[in-house]
Amino acid sequence: MKLGLLGGFGGYATIDFFRRLLERFSSDTERSYPQVLIDCNFSMPSRTKALLTGEKWDEIVDAIAHSIKIMMTERVDAIVLVCGTAHAFLPDVYKKIPEAKEKVINIIDVLGERLESDKVKQVLIIAAEGTLYRHIYSNSLDKSGIVGVEPHEGDWSRIRYFIEAVKKNDYNDDVADDFLHFISKYNVKDVVLGCTEFPALVNEFKKKSPSYGEVYNFYDPLEVALEKIEEIKKSSE
Repeated sequence: MKLGLLGGFGGYATIDFFRRLLERFSSDTERSYPQVLIDCNFSMPSRTKALLTGEKWDEIVDAIAHSIKIMMTERVDAIVLVCGTAHAFLPDVYKKIPEAKEKVINIIDVLGERLESDKVKQVLIIAAEGTLYRHIYSNSLDKSGIVGVEPHEGDWSRIRYFIEAVKKNDYNDDVADDFLHFISKYNVKDVVLGCTEFPALVNEFKKKSPSYGEVYNFYDPLEVALEKIEEIKKSSE
C-alpha cells in the first residue's frame, strides 16, 4: 500500500500521526509498513484566518491541490490531510481535481460514521476557531443526527493557546491538565478532538493519569482514519 500524508499544517501533529501509523502497523518486519509519502508545506497561509475572513482562500486551495497532485502522480492508494481545518477547502480542491475525492480519507466523514456506529447523540467539539466559526464538524455531524456542542467564542483564544503549544512542541503536564480543566466545564462526556494537535495533549495527561480515559470518551478523527487505512491495506493485499 502507498499512502500520502499532507502535513505542514502542524508539523508536530504530522509527526505524531506518523508515529501512530508506525505503531499500528509494527510487526516482526518493516515490510509490513505501508509506503508513506509526506508533503509538508509550512509556507501555506493560515487556514484559520481564511475561514474567518476569506483571506488567501484560493492560495490555500491551490497549495492543497498541488500537494494532492503530487500524491496522485505517485499513484497513492489513499491520502490523509493531517488537519481537520484543512478539510473545509476540499470542495474547492475537488473542483480542480475531481478524481482526488476517491483517494482522500475525509477524517470528518469517517468520524461521523464512527459516532453513528457508537450511537453517540451529542459531542463536545474542540477545534480551531475558524473550524468552529464555520461549524465544519457540527454541520457534518448534524446530517447523522448528532448534536455538536461548540465552545463559546470567548473561549476560542484559550483553544488557540493549546494548539500553539503543540505546534511549538512546548507543552507539558501543566498544559495538558489545563486542557482537561478547560473541557470539563462543558460537562459533555464524548469529546471530538477536532484539531490534530489535541491528541498529543490527551496522550500527555493519559500517561500521568490513565483514569482520564474513564471520565471522557475522546474521539480522534485521525485515529479513525488509521483504522480506515488498515482496512484499505488489508483489501489491497
